[in-house]
Amino acid sequence: MSASDAILIFDAGAGEAQGSRDSQLDRHVLIQPGQFHTKTEDTLAYFAIYDGHGSSLVADHAKENLHHLLAQRPELKEGEYVAAIKGALMDEDALLLESFKYESAEPATSGSTVAMCLINVTRGELVVSNLGDSHVILAERDPNTETSYHVRRLTEAHKPGKPEEQVRINEAGGTVNMRSGVPRIGSLNMSRALGDLQYKRPVSGIQEGGGSSSSSRPIRGDFLSNDPYTSRRTLGTDRRYLLVIASDGVTDRTDDATLIQHVMKLTMRGMRARDIAQDVVTKATSRQKSDNASCIVVMIDGQRS
Repeated sequence: MSASDAILIFDAGAGEAQGSRDSQLDRHVLIQPGQFHTKTEDTLAYFAIYDGHGSSLVADHAKENLHHLLAQRPELKEGEYVAAIKGALMDEDALLLESFKYESAEPATSGSTVAMCLINVTRGELVVSNLGDSHVILAERDPNTETSYHVRRLTEAHKPGKPEEQVRINEAGGTVNMRSGVPRIGSLNMSRALGDLQYKRPVSGIQEGGGSSSSSRPIRGDFLSNDPYTSRRTLGTDRRYLLVIASDGVTDRTDDATLIQHVMKLTMRGMRARDIAQDVVTKATSRQKSDNASCIVVMIDGQRS
């Protein structure tokens, strides 16, 4: 740990389990401090989960490209992290659109959630962003007992049934339908994601208009949005934290407090982060009809903790 760093990431690890699904569409990325190469002098770390649907194409593409796109954004060097993340997500969809135009139609029917954490270790800043229903949970750890408190979900679920999302979808020219008792955009039970270009401009307009344009046809927006929910906070140099990133295969199976308590219990047994994360997903997929499950566990200490 550098003396100039506000915080230390002393352990981080990930686990995945396929569950009852035919294939594993979840992907994850762990980029430790010193491994995330940008033009900024500050030390950054990046952790993300991508929960694919339709196929693994978009989740795979995001895993390979999104952190590079983020590192290249000019806003990142200026510390404008929220703008950098939004720009990188737009860049990712732009690459998928190029693939749709010249390589394959699959980006139209394949998509992925995003739950990411960008951590400035030098300044002790945590930026969290998500699309869809993968989540980030932050808790503080008592330095004496290692119990957790102040458990907070830092992300929002983007669902078509939410009133604000229904308004946005309707204003974009889309509709929310009920399928199997669940509000959806087409077949999707989420309202924000990467990919799924059939629900975004310009692909949605091409499909509706058969490739023709008309001045009388109203200009529609994206039924499915790639505009994320993002929050930013400063981590105390005298505090200890536990950060958990998880797909809905985990968070739909348990509440946040119970999940954090389980992780802390395993921490007190001396388990490493990767083994804890694997235990979490194994437990989440132990029952029938379980979803793909992914989890990242990150332990953070303030320099003066």
